[in-house]
Amino acid sequence: MNGTNSPRVALITGGGQGLGLAMARRLHADGLEIVIADIDAARTDQAAAEVSGTAVLLDVTDDRSVRRGIDAVADRFGRLDVLINNAGVISRSNAEKIDSDRWLRELDVHLGGTMRCSRQAFPLLREAPAAAVVNVASVGSTFGLPHRLAYTAAKSGVTGMTRTLAAEWGPYGIRVNAVAPGYIDTGMMRSGLESGTLDEDRLLDRTPLRRLGRPEEIASATSFLVSADASFVTGTVLRVDGGITIDGTFHSASAEQTREAH
Repeated sequence: MNGTNSPRVALITGGGQGLGLAMARRLHADGLEIVIADIDAARTDQAAAEVSGTAVLLDVTDDRSVRRGIDAVADRFGRLDVLINNAGVISRSNAEKIDSDRWLRELDVHLGGTMRCSRQAFPLLREAPAAAVVNVASVGSTFGLPHRLAYTAAKSGVTGMTRTLAAEWGPYGIRVNAVAPGYIDTGMMRSGLESGTLDEDRLLDRTPLRRLGRPEEIASATSFLVSADASFVTGTVLRVDGGITIDGTFHSASAEQTREAH
């Protein structure tokens, strides 16, 4: 199974829905063998069937579960070329009221999960001819997101881990990058709108492209980062956010209209 002409194999954590499933669809279209790793068995099986892939039940917060999942990939394919660390959760509360268990849970899923899966996948990635890891960060690793203290702390840690892994694993030919989505139209983002934590009009006004992102756009960025087109790209954080993290416009819309009139 590990011949030079066999398809590259990609493992996607949290691949049963949202961004993970969008990335699975795109990488499948790119010709990769897909392994959907998720904590929900029914969701994992359904997503794997959609992309003609392999389902692996995996809890990124559990060392033994991660080990079993990576071992299953090794047994099935004898190789792993691409690791997408996408599994994530989110909770919302004022910082001074954050529950300690919830804080630890979010850090363990995002930050601990990225570490565990990367660590366990290393022996297989080291043997791959063009290994690539993509960690899913967030705009929350660029600016503060009120009411999402654990999430932003974890995502900031993911960007630091990305740089360190890229520096340490580069000599083995393993490229490690991160993609940092902005506000993407997914169930997780919509839950923020429904809870009142997010205001869609304000989001769109602060986003230069004046729209929400699509999961497929994150998938396209990920496709580039794991491809030969990015063969000299490592340690970078690719923002796919419609420009929300670079816009310094703070004047009112009426002021903009007055300027354009002149």
